[in-house]
Amino acid sequence: MIRTQTLLKVVDNSGAKLVKCIKVKKKGGKAYASIGDIVLVAVQTLRPRYGRRVRLKMNKSEVHHGVIVQTRRLFINKGGIGQSFGSNSVALITPQLKPLGTRISAVLPLRLRGLKWAKLAAMAKKTI
Repeated sequence: MIRTQTLLKVVDNSGAKLVKCIKVKKKGGKAYASIGDIVLVAVQTLRPRYGRRVRLKMNKSEVHHGVIVQTRRLFINKGGIGQSFGSNSVALITPQLKPLGTRISAVLPLRLRGLKWAKLAAMAKKTI
């Protein structure tokens, strides 16, 4: 469960390293988000630049949208199999719901494909 003020790890190559959740969007008054939900995040730390080759798409303290892709909380699917991850992670998106990065460096749950995030699942190195 992701609430406001939760620190989240960024798993794509958009340029951010750590973000803080500001608001949970489109949940109808619920104060927490789970896998596949959209949150509003503020950038806390950036990835280091390696020379001038890397061009960052963002600056510190900018506000972006993100999709929760991993949570530490155990999620039990309809088959009765539980699934949890080692960290709370997010993939950054544009306000038009397009991915901000081009690669995702984490294992994503297959549940994202059924929750209209098939583009994120295709960019990941593995889905389970």
